[in-house]
Amino acid sequence: MKDTRTLVEWNDRFKLGIPLIDSQHANLIQLTNNLYWSCLQNTELANRYFIETAREAVNYVKHHFSTEEKLMLISKFRGYNTHKKEHEAFIKEVLSMTQDFTNKKNFVPNRFVRFLQEWVLSHIAVCDKEMADYFNLILERRRAKLAHAE
Repeated sequence: MKDTRTLVEWNDRFKLGIPLIDSQHANLIQLTNNLYWSCLQNTELANRYFIETAREAVNYVKHHFSTEEKLMLISKFRGYNTHKKEHEAFIKEVLSMTQDFTNKKNFVPNRFVRFLQEWVLSHIAVCDKEMADYFNLILERRRAKLAHAE
């Protein structure tokens, strides 16, 4: 039975097979759920909790993106520039939305949470999957070379 305070449950279908990235993705899902939970509270509590959690999410996302980008550079992933631009656009949008919240401009916390949920899930399913497939291809080639060398 699904917890009504949970928007997205982390499960194996989100895993890319890269333990560090999978762990960070699970944390991003948890932050999304925390933001969702804050939207279910009374307005004052929701607003206070929301801004704290949004800041935490922005900082964590920056850390996570940095990790992915380092791995892409090290592995010479061809999609690095496109992937990095997606990260930058996401951070820009999140900062813009949190600024709207701070300035009390047409901000709906639940809409923000839905944006975060959709972006994270689609990014994992498409862009990060492409990155993970590339990493796995590199590993397979290295294993094949080692097996051939024996």
